[in-house]
Amino acid sequence: MHLPMFYQNREIFITGATGFLGKILLEKLLTSCNVRKIYILVRNKNGVGIEDRIEKLLSAKIFDRLKQSKPDILNKVYYIEGDVTQVNLGMFSSDLDLIKKYVSIVFHLAASVKFNESFRNSFINNVESTKNLADVCRLIDNLVAFVHVSTAFSNCQRVEIEEKIYPLPMSYETLKDSLNFDFMEISTENILENRPNVYTLTKAIAENLLNNNYRDLPLVIVRPSIVSCCWKEPLPGWNDSWNGANAFVIAITKGIGINILVNENKICDIVPADIVINVLLSAAWRKALTPHESSEAIPVYNCISGNRNPLDWLKWMQITKKNAWIYPSQKNRFYPRFNIHYKYYWHQFCVLIEHILLAYFVDVLSVAMGKKPWLFNIHKKMKKVNAAFEYFYTREWKFHSDNTEKLNEMMSLEDKKNFDCDVGKVDWNDYLKWYSLGIRRYVLKEDDSTIIQARKRVMRNYFIVLIAKVAIFSGLTYLIFKVLVM
Repeated sequence: MHLPMFYQNREIFITGATGFLGKILLEKLLTSCNVRKIYILVRNKNGVGIEDRIEKLLSAKIFDRLKQSKPDILNKVYYIEGDVTQVNLGMFSSDLDLIKKYVSIVFHLAASVKFNESFRNSFINNVESTKNLADVCRLIDNLVAFVHVSTAFSNCQRVEIEEKIYPLPMSYETLKDSLNFDFMEISTENILENRPNVYTLTKAIAENLLNNNYRDLPLVIVRPSIVSCCWKEPLPGWNDSWNGANAFVIAITKGIGINILVNENKICDIVPADIVINVLLSAAWRKALTPHESSEAIPVYNCISGNRNPLDWLKWMQITKKNAWIYPSQKNRFYPRFNIHYKYYWHQFCVLIEHILLAYFVDVLSVAMGKKPWLFNIHKKMKKVNAAFEYFYTREWKFHSDNTEKLNEMMSLEDKKNFDCDVGKVDWNDYLKWYSLGIRRYVLKEDDSTIIQARKRVMRNYFIVLIAKVAIFSGLTYLIFKVLVM
C-alpha cells in the first residue's frame, strides 16, 4: 500500500507541532497525505495564549504554499488545549474522547532540547511527558502506530550505536523517586554514564520507559542525529531556529568572529529535517502494516548521515564560511571569519585574545561613541553554545542504520520520490548553500534583494579591519625599532 493511500482519511494526533520539526510534519501531512483531520496539542507558553501561538504557527513561511493553493485545507487542523507534562495531557474530557475514538496514528515530537536544564525539569519534560502520552495511547480504540522521536545521541557514551534500546542501570521508578530529593540535582553526574548533558540522558530514560512498560502499544522509535534545515521540501533551506549549529552559522553570516574547539576530521552527522519527517511517516506506515507482537523488540530507526554520506567538520565549516561571504547578513558587523582548534589550551588562549579582549575593546569604543555595548554579550552567549556542543564537535560515532535503509528499500518508486528518506542523495555543497540562504531568509528574515549591498558592506569591513591591522603592526614595528636604536 502506498503511503498516501495508507494515510488517506486517517485522523492523526501530534505533540510538538509548534516546534521546528512539528511544523514540517504538519505541512507534509496536509500536502502529501489526504488525512481527514490532524489534532495538535497546544499549551500556554511564557504568557503567550493558545490563539496567539496558533496564529504564529500558521504565519510561518513554510505554510505559504499551502495557504495559496489549498486555503481550506487548514480546516483539517484541530487545536487541543493541553500540556504533555500533565496526566491525560491536561486535555478536557471532550477532547480526550475525540482522541480515543478517532485517532489511529500518534507522533510524539514534544521535548525540551535544553542541554543545561536541571535534571528535574528535563525529566518532567522528556520522560513524564512520554509516559503521559503513552497512557493516553492505551485509551485509543484503533491505534496502529505510535511514533516516538528520540535522538541518535541518547546513548552517546558508546562509540558504536545500533538500532536497539540499551538498558540503563537505574529504573524509571527509581529515577522518578529521586526527584523528591535535592541530591539528584547535585549528583546528576552519577547517572549520566559519561553522557554530556541531561537531554541525552532523559531521552535514553524515555526509551527505556517505553521498552519496559509499554510494549503492548504499536511503538516505533526514530532517532535523528543533528537535525538541520530542509533539503527539498517544502522550501529548500527552510529553518526557524536560533539554536544548536544554527547559532554558529548565524554568527558567521553576521560577521561575528568565533573560535571553535573541534576535531576537524570527525564526522559531522547532520541530517536534513525533511528526511527526518519522511522517516517518521514511513516508520508509522511500516509499523501499521506489520502485525504487532508485544514480545518483539520495539523497532528503532537511526536517522543519520555519517555511514551513508559522510561530511566532516572541516568541510562543513569551510563551505559555511564560503557561503557566508556569498550570502552575508545585511547587518554584518565585520566579515565572515572563524578559527577551529583541536588543542584545548590554544583554543582558550585564542578565545581570550579574539573574543574577550576584543569584545571589551569594541564595547568600550561603542560606549565612547554614544552607542550601546553589544559584542561582549554576544560572545558570552556563543561561549555557552560552544561549551554545550564541544562534546559533539570532538567525537565521532559509528551509527547503524540498517532498519532505516530497509525502510527506504521497501517503498515503491513513487513513494521514494515523494517521501525521500535517502540521505545518500544529498549534495552537501548544494545543501549547505541553501542552509546559509535559509538562515538569511527565514531566521534573520532578510530579503535576497539586500545580498549585493551586504557583500559591499562585508568587503568594506574587511578592508577597514585590514588597514587597522596594518597600522597597528606598523606602529608596533616602529616603536620596537626606535627602542632598539636607542
